Amino acid sequence: MSDLYLYLDGQTTGPYPPAQLRQMLAEAKIQPDTPAWHSSLTEWSTVAQILAGFPAETKGIRLASGPIPAPSPRAPSASPPVLQPEKPRINGCLMTVLICLGMIILPFPIIAILAGIALGPINKGLEKAKENAAMQQSRAIALTMFQYSVDHNGAYPDGATSTEVFQKLIDEKYISDPKLFYVPMAGKVAPSSSRLSAENVSFDVTSGIDAQSPDDLPIVFSTGYTVTYTPGASAVRDQVGTEFPFPGLVVAYKNNSASFKHAVPDASVPDFIPTDFNPGAQTCRQLRP
Repeated sequence: MSDLYLYLDGQTTGPYPPAQLRQMLAEAKIQPDTPAWHSSLTEWSTVAQILAGFPAETKGIRLASGPIPAPSPRAPSASPPVLQPEKPRINGCLMTVLICLGMIILPFPIIAILAGIALGPINKGLEKAKENAAMQQSRAIALTMFQYSVDHNGAYPDGATSTEVFQKLIDEKYISDPKLFYVPMAGKVAPSSSRLSAENVSFDVTSGIDAQSPDDLPIVFSTGYTVTYTPGASAVRDQVGTEFPFPGLVVAYKNNSASFKHAVPDASVPDFIPTDFNPGAQTCRQLRP
């Protein structure tokens, strides 16, 4: 069962050894619910469920108890999905020429309006791409923290800051690329070595999570917000005037899902903590970089 296959971009790829799939997960090149298969299966499963059956020497994959909190298995379609033809679009070079031409023959207010119409969809697309990339990073970090907990009797990595938590994942070989913890934003710079500093880290984590914590509790989220761990609590923006890469925050949950949470006009994110959250004997707290 050492040869594993993936279904990516409409085709089967592989074989891969388990260790390589684990590394691909950590680097967000594949996801926990990516379709996967090996010779002892009769149908397609998922990466998370297949790796859950491997012994402890494949670090961080074997379950200590209970099923892995991963999405339900799904079989890929028998043939690649049919791509819908794109609508005709004006490419960037042609658009630049048209705008420059407009500056010669049109009044400035009209130019500004036309430029806004032309560039609006482009800016929206770039913003969405940033959101998706950061969301996948948060999910990869959360999955790696879960793998760490499996190897440490259910205990998640902890520390005084999220930087300390992430440094543990690097030092113990769960993560090889420190740039996984970085998202371009004000006050942050990409790491240049495997030794992280606060300015290299763009994510906060929830401290105090264990195997009994609810699956929909946020575990990793983009920094810049203050979180109170009470039922239905909002995430409150630290500095409203600070430039952020997207209008809200990305968050990954204990069940290894991830989402983008849009901020409301006052810059807060409502219902960031589940309304039915019951900490019980747990003491959850926010760890910043």
